[in-house]
Amino acid sequence: MVDGRIDVKAGLLEPKIDVHAHVLPGEEGLRQSDRLVAVADKLGITELWCSAPIAGGRMASPEEIRRNNDGVIAAMRRHPRRIRGLCFVIPGYYTEAIAEVERCLAAGMIGIKLYNQYKIHDPAVWPIIKLAAERRIPVLEHCAHLTGKTLAEQPLTSDGADMARISERFPDAILINAHIGGGGDLEWSLRALRDASPNLYVDVSGSNLEDGQIEMAVAELGASRVLFATDSTMEGCVGKVIGARLSRKEKEMIFRLNAADILAKQGLQPFYQTQAAGTINGEASADAV
Repeated sequence: MVDGRIDVKAGLLEPKIDVHAHVLPGEEGLRQSDRLVAVADKLGITELWCSAPIAGGRMASPEEIRRNNDGVIAAMRRHPRRIRGLCFVIPGYYTEAIAEVERCLAAGMIGIKLYNQYKIHDPAVWPIIKLAAERRIPVLEHCAHLTGKTLAEQPLTSDGADMARISERFPDAILINAHIGGGGDLEWSLRALRDASPNLYVDVSGSNLEDGQIEMAVAELGASRVLFATDSTMEGCVGKVIGARLSRKEKEMIFRLNAADILAKQGLQPFYQTQAAGTINGEASADAV
């Protein structure tokens, strides 16, 4: 802060790892990846973990899933120092799902993305979680604590209690409860996650920008279990972390250090550590001044 005010410029210059972003398959997806990186440049987002999931619980074919993942691989190759991939699979296709994860990892992806075709604790998902734990790669799960009509429409959407349940069975698995700013009752979700494995994280993405949600996540889980992410709400999610009433160290943990620890488990370095002269978009980063 400067004179008790939030230093927005300094916050924008802080390197950031966005663990929850998306690209589309095909040529439009490549153009979208260009726009994604261009916006990231303006916000100090040095890398984006992208996936192309099948939303809404639809049971897509293995061929469609592969096409979507190929779109992510194409974006990774187009932006090799900015975009990393998360492999989307539908766990019920046991043989195909395991083979697809292995294919995507061989192509350079660094994790797995699951949606709401199955609850995260369904036995059909266990082989995927077991593989992720063995390979030390994160699993990003679409989550929301739903009620009423929305729950009836998406009954297999996992919530914080479901995530805590699977983390108890696989405590070494690196699990990410997605978008606390877009998943229903925030307080309920955070309390359900409170006593779970330290390897169970939340990401801050979501279009709900209500004041205090980042502070609440840190109070309930500790800063070490909170990850920066946008899920397409890029400016808003950067702003709600910059504006949070937290220490600089806590914000650094959220913006990049926690994600860097996840990468380190695979022997990887975050891209911001290898960027020339510690710069982002031609300006000195906060780490370099």
